[in-house]
Amino acid sequence: MKLKSVAILKVAVIFCMVLAVCGSIGAPWIIDWYVSVRHMAPVRGTAILVCYYVSMIPTLIALYCMLRVLHYITIKRPFEHTAPTYLDIISWCCIAIAVVCGVGAFWYPPLAIVSGAMVFLFLVVRVVSSCFMAGALLQEENDLTV
Repeated sequence: MKLKSVAILKVAVIFCMVLAVCGSIGAPWIIDWYVSVRHMAPVRGTAILVCYYVSMIPTLIALYCMLRVLHYITIKRPFEHTAPTYLDIISWCCIAIAVVCGVGAFWYPPLAIVSGAMVFLFLVVRVVSSCFMAGALLQEENDLTV
């Protein structure tokens, strides 16, 4: 992967982090506006807001882990043993968000779609993590070969 592409990805991840934090600041007003426009019960808006704030913790953890994986790619060591660990953390963050949105779906059913998408993302990231782990083992074996 070209370093230019990795740099663009790093900027995108940092932008997503900033956007998530700014969204957290403005979330109450945005949710109030959404509830009023959709003429929903206030409990649904509260469910959306609670799910958003609880999901923000694993979201920021996952974004940080993405930065760490991109760092390993930048220094041309993508198959270090810690890179798959970061991918595993990202996958478990996906499950955490899926659980939060799954519970929130009892009050606001469209959150079930988000929950399903996060479960699918969990599976994809686990496969990528397994590939990285296999690459790390191959690299370790190759390093030991004379």
